Amino acid sequence: MTPLEFLQVAGIFLAGLIVRILAFVLVLAVCALPILAAWALWRAFQKLRDRRIGLVDVDGLELAEAHHYAAGHTWLARGARGTVRVGLDEIAGRLLHGPTSVTLPRPGTVLAAGLPAATVSCGGRSAEIPAPVTGKVVAINPAVARKPALLEESRYRGGWLFAMKPATAAFLTLPSGKLARAWFKDETARLSHALETELGLLAADGGELVVEAPALLSEEKWQRLVSQFLKG
Repeated sequence: MTPLEFLQVAGIFLAGLIVRILAFVLVLAVCALPILAAWALWRAFQKLRDRRIGLVDVDGLELAEAHHYAAGHTWLARGARGTVRVGLDEIAGRLLHGPTSVTLPRPGTVLAAGLPAATVSCGGRSAEIPAPVTGKVVAINPAVARKPALLEESRYRGGWLFAMKPATAAFLTLPSGKLARAWFKDETARLSHALETELGLLAADGGELVVEAPALLSEEKWQRLVSQFLKG
């Protein structure tokens, strides 16, 4: 084979290889388009949902400004027919990091504001969650009972605990919007200071709370923090 013939054969081979590679890439692109489109739609839905509940960052912690907040770090989201859904904000989530079980009240139970309504366990530790307002339980969230991790994965949406019908409309005076953001900012600083005091070292990194800090506390110190922040 002469050099010229060799170059011709090599050129044909390379051209064929390039065509095959381009065809393969095209097939991959066509197959990936529906997946990419679905992912884009899901991201758009998530952003729209986050905007609807007013999800904002406050010193490294998330807050849903559309919700109302009680002193025990529970949130209330208005529902149909005068009901509200109740969940935990992220400060409660930092104290209850890595939830392993959730005990919920039975529908029909009448709860009194400030008294225990649910229990969240994190390994060998448990904390009682007070009712944010007085009223009757109308529904519970079985999903969070089956999968306690929802308290962290979707704390302001799918991780709600129970729904109740408040005895009065006084819950509407609880902070929301900018008032909730200001209160939450103060509470974040208070928790950071409390952790630093209890641990004897800095519990924040660049102004943001360290997730694992509560896990470093003794049972007595952890219960003291739970009493300060989750009992209202």
